[in-house]
Amino acid sequence: MKFTHLATALSIALLSTAASADEVLIGDLHPITGPATYYGLPESNGIKLAAEQINAAGGISIGGKSYQIKVVTEDTQGNPTTGVAALRKLVNQNVHYVIGPLSSGVAPALKPIIERNADMTQIIDGAITENLTNGRNVFRNQATVNGYNVSVVALFKDKKFPSVAFMTDRFHAGFMGSQKQLISDLEALGTKITDEKYYKLNDTDFSATLTSLKSTNPAVILVRGYPAEAALIVKQIRQLGLSSQIVWEMVSPPSTVLKNIPSDQMNGVLNCVPPTTEDYVHLKDEKALALDKAYRAKFNTAPGELTALSFDAVHILKAAFEKAGSLENAAVNKALSGLKVADVSAAITRYTPYADGKLFDSQGQVDLRGACGVWKNDTWNPLQTASQ
Repeated sequence: MKFTHLATALSIALLSTAASADEVLIGDLHPITGPATYYGLPESNGIKLAAEQINAAGGISIGGKSYQIKVVTEDTQGNPTTGVAALRKLVNQNVHYVIGPLSSGVAPALKPIIERNADMTQIIDGAITENLTNGRNVFRNQATVNGYNVSVVALFKDKKFPSVAFMTDRFHAGFMGSQKQLISDLEALGTKITDEKYYKLNDTDFSATLTSLKSTNPAVILVRGYPAEAALIVKQIRQLGLSSQIVWEMVSPPSTVLKNIPSDQMNGVLNCVPPTTEDYVHLKDEKALALDKAYRAKFNTAPGELTALSFDAVHILKAAFEKAGSLENAAVNKALSGLKVADVSAAITRYTPYADGKLFDSQGQVDLRGACGVWKNDTWNPLQTASQ
Protein backbone atom coordinates (compact mmCIF):
# COMPACT_ATOMS: atom_id res chain seq x y z
CA MET A 1 0.00 0.00 0.00
CA LYS A 2 2.79 2.41 0.92
CA PHE A 3 4.54 1.66 -2.38
CA THR A 4 1.32 2.34 -4.30
CA HIS A 5 0.89 5.67 -2.54
CA LEU A 6 4.51 6.59 -3.26
CA ALA A 7 4.16 5.67 -6.93
CA THR A 8 1.00 7.75 -7.17
CA ALA A 9 2.72 10.72 -5.53
CA LEU A 10 5.64 10.46 -7.93
CA SER A 11 3.29 10.29 -10.90
CA ILE A 12 1.51 13.44 -9.74
CA ALA A 13 4.85 15.21 -9.26
CA LEU A 14 5.98 14.31 -12.77
CA LEU A 15 2.68 15.36 -14.29
CA SER A 16 2.99 18.75 -12.57
CA THR A 17 6.11 19.55 -14.58
CA ALA A 18 5.11 17.98 -17.88
CA ALA A 19 3.97 20.26 -20.70
CA SER A 20 0.33 20.11 -21.70
CA ALA A 21 -0.60 20.10 -25.38
CA ASP A 22 -0.69 23.90 -25.47
CA GLU A 23 2.44 24.60 -23.41
CA VAL A 24 6.16 24.84 -24.10
CA LEU A 25 8.58 24.21 -21.25
CA ILE A 26 11.58 26.53 -20.85
CA GLY A 27 14.23 25.50 -18.36
CA ASP A 28 15.73 28.13 -16.06
CA LEU A 29 19.25 27.19 -14.88
CA HIS A 30 20.65 29.75 -12.44
CA PRO A 31 22.07 29.98 -8.91
CA ILE A 32 18.92 30.52 -6.87
CA THR A 33 20.84 29.83 -3.66
CA GLY A 34 24.53 30.14 -2.79
CA PRO A 35 27.09 32.96 -3.11
CA ALA A 36 26.03 34.06 -6.61
CA THR A 37 22.32 34.46 -5.78
CA TYR A 38 22.51 38.23 -6.28
CA TYR A 39 23.04 37.49 -10.00
CA GLY A 40 21.05 34.29 -10.40
CA LEU A 41 17.78 35.14 -8.72
CA PRO A 42 17.22 38.37 -10.72
CA GLU A 43 18.03 36.43 -13.91
CA SER A 44 15.51 33.73 -12.97
CA ASN A 45 12.95 36.41 -12.16
CA GLY A 46 13.59 38.06 -15.53
CA ILE A 47 12.75 34.79 -17.29
CA LYS A 48 9.54 34.41 -15.29
CA LEU A 49 8.52 38.02 -15.96
CA ALA A 50 9.09 37.70 -19.71
CA ALA A 51 7.12 34.43 -19.82
CA GLU A 52 4.26 35.99 -17.84
CA GLN A 53 4.08 38.99 -20.19
CA ILE A 54 4.24 36.84 -23.32
CA ASN A 55 1.51 34.55 -21.97
CA ALA A 56 -0.69 37.51 -21.08
CA ALA A 57 -0.28 38.87 -24.62
CA GLY A 58 -1.48 35.62 -26.17
CA GLY A 59 1.59 33.40 -25.92
CA ILE A 60 3.60 31.93 -28.77
CA SER A 61 1.80 31.66 -32.11
CA ILE A 62 2.63 28.65 -34.29
CA GLY A 63 0.48 27.61 -37.24
CA GLY A 64 -2.53 29.46 -35.94
CA LYS A 65 -2.25 27.86 -32.51
CA SER A 66 -1.17 29.65 -29.32
CA TYR A 67 1.18 28.10 -26.77
CA GLN A 68 1.76 29.27 -23.23
CA ILE A 69 5.27 29.25 -21.72
CA LYS A 70 5.84 27.22 -18.58
CA VAL A 71 9.11 27.99 -16.78
CA VAL A 72 10.82 25.11 -14.98
CA THR A 73 13.51 26.35 -12.58
CA GLU A 74 16.46 24.34 -11.28
CA ASP A 75 19.13 25.70 -8.95
CA THR A 76 22.80 25.36 -10.02
CA GLN A 77 24.12 27.04 -6.84
CA GLY A 78 26.96 28.26 -9.08
CA ASN A 79 28.54 24.81 -8.70
CA PRO A 80 29.48 22.58 -11.69
CA THR A 81 28.40 19.32 -10.04
CA THR A 82 25.11 20.78 -8.87
CA GLY A 83 24.64 22.38 -12.26
CA VAL A 84 24.98 19.06 -14.08
CA ALA A 85 22.48 17.48 -11.71
CA ALA A 86 20.10 20.41 -12.31
CA LEU A 87 20.37 19.99 -16.08
CA ARG A 88 19.66 16.27 -15.82
CA LYS A 89 16.54 17.08 -13.79
CA LEU A 90 15.34 19.31 -16.62
CA VAL A 91 16.02 16.59 -19.20
CA ASN A 92 14.08 14.10 -17.07
CA GLN A 93 11.16 16.55 -17.02
CA ASN A 94 11.11 16.61 -20.84
CA VAL A 95 12.48 20.16 -21.05
CA HIS A 96 13.99 20.82 -24.49
CA TYR A 97 14.89 24.52 -24.15
CA VAL A 98 17.19 25.91 -21.47
CA ILE A 99 18.24 29.45 -20.53
CA GLY A 100 21.44 29.69 -18.48
CA PRO A 101 23.71 29.17 -16.73
CA LEU A 102 25.22 32.23 -15.09
CA SER A 103 28.51 30.81 -13.89
CA SER A 104 31.56 30.41 -16.12
CA GLY A 105 32.53 27.42 -14.00
CA VAL A 106 29.18 25.68 -14.58
CA ALA A 107 28.74 26.28 -18.32
CA PRO A 108 31.69 24.14 -19.52
CA ALA A 109 30.38 21.21 -17.46
CA LEU A 110 26.99 21.43 -19.18
CA LYS A 111 28.30 21.88 -22.71
CA PRO A 112 29.10 18.23 -23.61
CA ILE A 113 25.76 17.03 -22.24
CA ILE A 114 23.78 19.55 -24.28
CA GLU A 115 25.86 19.11 -27.43
CA ARG A 116 25.18 15.36 -27.39
CA ASN A 117 21.44 15.89 -27.08
CA ALA A 118 19.78 16.75 -30.40
CA ASP A 119 16.55 17.47 -28.52
CA MET A 120 18.09 20.23 -26.38
CA THR A 121 18.63 23.92 -27.18
CA GLN A 122 20.48 26.32 -24.88
CA ILE A 123 20.73 30.10 -24.70
CA ILE A 124 23.48 31.21 -22.31
CA ASP A 125 22.58 34.48 -20.62
CA GLY A 126 25.38 34.77 -18.07
CA ALA A 127 28.59 32.76 -18.47
CA ILE A 128 31.29 34.62 -20.41
CA THR A 129 33.85 31.84 -20.96
CA GLU A 130 35.08 31.59 -24.55
CA ASN A 131 34.19 28.64 -26.81
CA LEU A 132 30.90 27.68 -25.16
CA THR A 133 28.64 28.08 -28.20
CA ASN A 134 28.47 26.03 -31.39
CA GLY A 135 25.81 27.70 -33.57
CA ARG A 136 23.96 24.38 -33.76
CA ASN A 137 22.12 24.04 -30.46
CA VAL A 138 24.12 26.23 -28.06
CA PHE A 139 23.72 30.00 -28.40
CA ARG A 140 24.63 32.94 -26.18
CA ASN A 141 23.12 36.43 -25.85
CA GLN A 142 25.72 37.48 -23.27
CA ALA A 143 29.15 38.86 -24.14
CA THR A 144 32.22 36.65 -24.14
CA VAL A 145 35.08 37.47 -21.80
CA ASN A 146 36.78 39.02 -24.83
CA GLY A 147 33.96 41.57 -24.93
CA TYR A 148 35.00 42.58 -21.43
CA ASN A 149 38.74 42.51 -22.22
CA VAL A 150 38.37 44.74 -25.28
CA SER A 151 37.07 47.52 -23.05
CA VAL A 152 39.94 47.01 -20.58
CA VAL A 153 42.51 47.32 -23.37
CA ALA A 154 40.74 50.41 -24.72
CA LEU A 155 40.82 51.98 -21.25
CA PHE A 156 44.57 51.33 -20.84
CA LYS A 157 45.23 52.71 -24.30
CA ASP A 158 43.22 55.84 -23.54
CA LYS A 159 44.68 56.45 -20.07
CA LYS A 160 48.22 55.30 -20.95
CA PHE A 161 48.59 53.40 -17.67
CA PRO A 162 52.27 52.38 -17.37
CA SER A 163 51.86 49.28 -15.19
CA VAL A 164 49.27 46.90 -13.75
CA ALA A 165 48.97 44.11 -11.18
CA PHE A 166 46.23 41.48 -11.53
CA MET A 167 43.90 40.20 -8.80
CA THR A 168 41.89 37.37 -10.38
CA ASP A 169 39.34 34.85 -9.08
CA ARG A 170 41.20 31.60 -9.76
CA PHE A 171 37.96 29.65 -10.20
CA HIS A 172 36.43 32.03 -12.73
CA ALA A 173 37.04 30.01 -15.88
CA GLY A 174 36.42 32.92 -18.23
CA PHE A 175 38.88 35.29 -16.60
CA MET A 176 41.52 32.65 -15.95
CA GLY A 177 41.33 31.35 -19.52
CA SER A 178 41.69 34.80 -21.04
CA GLN A 179 44.34 36.28 -18.76
CA LYS A 180 47.33 35.27 -20.89
CA GLN A 181 45.88 37.00 -23.98
CA LEU A 182 44.88 40.09 -22.00
CA ILE A 183 48.39 40.38 -20.62
CA SER A 184 49.78 40.09 -24.13
CA ASP A 185 47.42 42.81 -25.36
CA LEU A 186 48.36 45.16 -22.51
CA GLU A 187 52.08 44.52 -22.96
CA ALA A 188 51.67 45.43 -26.64
CA LEU A 189 50.55 48.86 -25.42
CA GLY A 190 53.74 49.18 -23.37
CA THR A 191 52.06 48.39 -20.05
CA LYS A 192 54.27 46.51 -17.57
CA ILE A 193 52.70 43.60 -15.67
CA THR A 194 54.10 43.91 -12.15
CA ASP A 195 52.33 40.96 -10.51
CA GLU A 196 49.59 38.33 -10.83
CA LYS A 197 47.71 37.41 -7.67
CA TYR A 198 44.73 35.10 -7.20
CA TYR A 199 41.80 34.61 -4.83
CA LYS A 200 38.52 32.69 -4.81
CA LEU A 201 34.80 33.21 -4.21
CA ASN A 202 33.99 33.77 -0.51
CA ASP A 203 37.53 34.88 0.43
CA THR A 204 37.48 37.78 2.90
CA ASP A 205 41.08 38.51 3.94
CA PHE A 206 43.36 39.82 1.17
CA SER A 207 45.85 41.71 3.35
CA ALA A 208 48.85 39.41 2.84
CA THR A 209 48.31 39.26 -0.93
CA LEU A 210 47.87 43.03 -1.19
CA THR A 211 50.91 43.72 0.97
CA SER A 212 53.00 41.61 -1.39
CA LEU A 213 51.44 43.29 -4.39
CA LYS A 214 52.07 46.75 -2.90
CA SER A 215 55.81 46.24 -3.12
CA THR A 216 55.57 46.12 -6.94
CA ASN A 217 54.08 49.65 -6.99
CA PRO A 218 51.59 49.14 -9.86
CA ALA A 219 49.86 52.13 -11.43
CA VAL A 220 46.69 50.00 -11.68
CA ILE A 221 45.29 47.09 -9.73
CA LEU A 222 42.96 45.14 -12.05
CA VAL A 223 40.40 43.04 -10.14
CA ARG A 224 38.64 40.29 -12.11
CA GLY A 225 35.91 38.22 -10.46
CA TYR A 226 32.75 38.95 -8.48
CA PRO A 227 31.73 42.14 -6.65
CA ALA A 228 31.46 40.94 -3.05
CA GLU A 229 35.12 39.94 -2.95
CA ALA A 230 36.15 42.89 -5.12
CA ALA A 231 34.54 45.35 -2.70
CA LEU A 232 36.47 43.84 0.20
CA ILE A 233 39.65 44.04 -1.88
CA VAL A 234 39.05 47.76 -2.46
CA LYS A 235 38.37 48.31 1.24
CA GLN A 236 41.65 46.61 2.16
CA ILE A 237 43.54 48.49 -0.57
CA ARG A 238 42.35 51.73 1.06
CA GLN A 239 43.33 50.46 4.51
CA LEU A 240 46.85 49.63 3.31
CA GLY A 241 47.23 53.08 1.76
CA LEU A 242 47.83 51.91 -1.82
CA SER A 243 47.53 54.78 -4.28
CA SER A 244 47.03 52.60 -7.39
CA GLN A 245 44.06 53.24 -9.67
CA ILE A 246 41.59 50.40 -9.12
CA VAL A 247 39.92 48.88 -12.17
CA TRP A 248 37.27 46.17 -12.00
CA GLU A 249 36.21 43.78 -14.74
CA MET A 250 32.87 42.36 -13.60
CA VAL A 251 29.14 42.94 -13.54
CA SER A 252 28.65 44.65 -10.18
CA PRO A 253 25.18 45.47 -8.83
CA PRO A 254 25.54 48.60 -6.65
CA SER A 255 23.39 46.98 -3.96
CA THR A 256 25.88 44.11 -3.67
CA VAL A 257 28.85 46.47 -3.71
CA LEU A 258 27.39 48.62 -0.92
CA LYS A 259 26.78 45.60 1.30
CA ASN A 260 30.54 45.20 1.51
CA ILE A 261 32.02 48.71 1.39
CA PRO A 262 30.97 52.33 2.10
CA SER A 263 30.20 54.22 -1.09
CA ASP A 264 32.85 56.90 -0.50
CA GLN A 265 35.59 54.24 -0.49
CA MET A 266 34.44 53.16 -3.96
CA ASN A 267 34.67 56.64 -5.48
CA GLY A 268 36.93 56.67 -8.54
CA VAL A 269 36.96 52.89 -9.07
CA LEU A 270 36.61 52.08 -12.77
CA ASN A 271 34.71 49.10 -14.20
CA CYS A 272 34.84 47.64 -17.71
CA VAL A 273 31.76 45.61 -18.69
CA PRO A 274 29.05 45.58 -21.36
CA PRO A 275 26.03 47.78 -20.54
CA THR A 276 23.80 46.36 -17.80
CA THR A 277 20.08 46.59 -17.06
CA GLU A 278 20.77 49.53 -14.77
CA ASP A 279 22.78 51.29 -17.49
CA TYR A 280 19.83 51.11 -19.88
CA VAL A 281 17.53 52.42 -17.16
CA HIS A 282 19.90 55.35 -16.56
CA LEU A 283 19.82 56.04 -20.30
CA LYS A 284 16.01 56.30 -20.06
CA ASP A 285 15.57 53.49 -22.56
CA GLU A 286 11.80 52.98 -22.82
CA LYS A 287 11.93 49.18 -22.83
CA ALA A 288 14.36 49.14 -19.89
CA LEU A 289 12.15 51.53 -17.94
CA ALA A 290 9.15 49.29 -18.63
CA LEU A 291 11.09 46.24 -17.43
CA ASP A 292 12.21 48.10 -14.31
CA LYS A 293 8.63 49.15 -13.50
CA ALA A 294 7.15 45.68 -14.08
CA TYR A 295 9.95 43.96 -12.15
CA ARG A 296 9.55 46.23 -9.14
CA ALA A 297 5.79 45.72 -9.17
CA LYS A 298 6.11 41.93 -9.25
CA PHE A 299 9.15 41.33 -7.05
CA ASN A 300 9.18 44.47 -4.87
CA THR A 301 12.81 45.23 -5.68
CA ALA A 302 14.94 46.54 -8.52
CA PRO A 303 16.00 44.18 -11.34
CA GLY A 304 19.54 42.81 -11.36
CA GLU A 305 22.37 43.87 -13.64
CA LEU A 306 21.82 40.81 -15.89
CA THR A 307 18.02 40.68 -15.77
CA ALA A 308 17.66 42.23 -19.22
CA LEU A 309 19.74 39.42 -20.79
CA SER A 310 17.51 36.75 -19.26
CA PHE A 311 14.38 38.66 -20.23
CA ASP A 312 15.76 38.96 -23.78
CA ALA A 313 16.55 35.24 -23.96
CA VAL A 314 12.89 34.32 -23.57
CA HIS A 315 11.92 36.73 -26.34
CA ILE A 316 14.70 35.34 -28.55
CA LEU A 317 13.26 31.85 -28.12
CA LYS A 318 9.74 33.14 -28.84
CA ALA A 319 10.95 34.77 -32.06
CA ALA A 320 12.70 31.54 -33.08
CA PHE A 321 9.63 29.37 -32.32
CA GLU A 322 7.45 31.61 -34.45
CA LYS A 323 10.00 31.92 -37.24
CA ALA A 324 10.42 28.12 -37.31
CA GLY A 325 6.68 27.51 -37.13
CA SER A 326 7.54 24.57 -34.93
CA LEU A 327 8.55 23.48 -31.43
CA GLU A 328 10.94 20.85 -32.81
CA ASN A 329 14.55 21.57 -31.78
CA ALA A 330 16.07 21.12 -35.24
CA ALA A 331 13.71 23.67 -36.77
CA VAL A 332 14.10 26.11 -33.88
CA ASN A 333 17.91 25.84 -33.96
CA LYS A 334 17.87 26.65 -37.67
CA ALA A 335 15.62 29.64 -36.97
CA LEU A 336 17.96 30.86 -34.21
CA SER A 337 20.91 30.69 -36.60
CA GLY A 338 19.09 32.94 -39.07
CA LEU A 339 17.41 35.22 -36.55
CA LYS A 340 17.94 38.94 -37.06
CA VAL A 341 18.28 41.58 -34.36
CA ALA A 342 15.16 43.24 -35.82
CA ASP A 343 13.21 40.00 -35.30
CA VAL A 344 13.44 40.42 -31.52
CA SER A 345 11.77 43.79 -31.12
CA ALA A 346 11.18 43.27 -27.39
CA ALA A 347 14.91 42.86 -26.63
CA ILE A 348 16.30 45.48 -24.26
CA THR A 349 20.01 44.86 -24.79
CA ARG A 350 21.53 46.70 -27.75
CA TYR A 351 23.15 43.93 -29.73
CA THR A 352 25.34 44.90 -32.70
CA PRO A 353 23.97 43.13 -35.81
CA TYR A 354 26.23 40.89 -37.86
CA ALA A 355 26.11 40.70 -41.67
CA ASP A 356 22.55 40.80 -43.02
CA GLY A 357 21.37 42.00 -39.60
CA LYS A 358 21.83 38.63 -37.91
CA LEU A 359 21.75 38.36 -34.12
CA PHE A 360 24.20 35.44 -33.87
CA ASP A 361 27.40 34.66 -35.73
CA SER A 362 28.07 31.20 -37.18
CA GLN A 363 29.07 29.96 -33.73
CA GLY A 364 25.91 31.22 -32.04
CA GLN A 365 27.47 34.24 -30.33
CA VAL A 366 26.02 37.78 -30.20
CA ASP A 367 28.16 40.89 -30.62
CA LEU A 368 27.93 42.66 -27.26
CA ARG A 369 30.71 45.12 -26.54
CA GLY A 370 31.99 46.44 -23.25
CA ALA A 371 32.35 49.98 -22.01
CA CYS A 372 33.84 51.59 -18.90
CA GLY A 373 32.14 53.28 -15.98
CA VAL A 374 33.31 55.08 -12.86
CA TRP A 375 31.85 54.84 -9.35
CA LYS A 376 30.34 58.11 -8.19
CA ASN A 377 27.28 59.03 -6.10
CA ASP A 378 26.55 55.46 -4.99
CA THR A 379 26.54 53.89 -8.45
CA TRP A 380 28.34 53.38 -11.76
CA ASN A 381 28.37 56.26 -14.22
CA PRO A 382 29.57 56.33 -17.85
CA LEU A 383 33.26 57.20 -18.06
CA GLN A 384 34.22 60.00 -20.44
CA THR A 385 37.46 59.24 -22.26
CA ALA A 386 39.73 61.24 -24.49
CA SER A 387 38.43 59.38 -27.54
CA GLN A 388 34.81 60.42 -26.87
